[in-house]
Amino acid sequence: MEPLLTPQTLAAALGLAEQTIYNRHSTGGNLPPAIKLGRLLRFRPADVEAWLERQKQPSPSAASTAPVVQPPPVRRRGRPTKAEQIAARRTQ
Repeated sequence: MEPLLTPQTLAAALGLAEQTIYNRHSTGGNLPPAIKLGRLLRFRPADVEAWLERQKQPSPSAASTAPVVQPPPVRRRGRPTKAEQIAARRTQ
């Protein structure tokens, strides 16, 4: 049985702060699967290796080269701001 990694050793291996590991775990962030031993957080080295391999593969959204179409700006109610007034004068 291989020894489990502590958040401190995982942080050192990934080049992150130890607090980042705890923050990502508590918010459901991007981390390898964790094991809770009482109040302690531990990581299996095999899970970390598999997670790292998944991180290397390009995501499907990054692979598509379709241009991103921005929706038209939403008109606000009320009087235009000074910046909007100046921009409108420049386009006339």
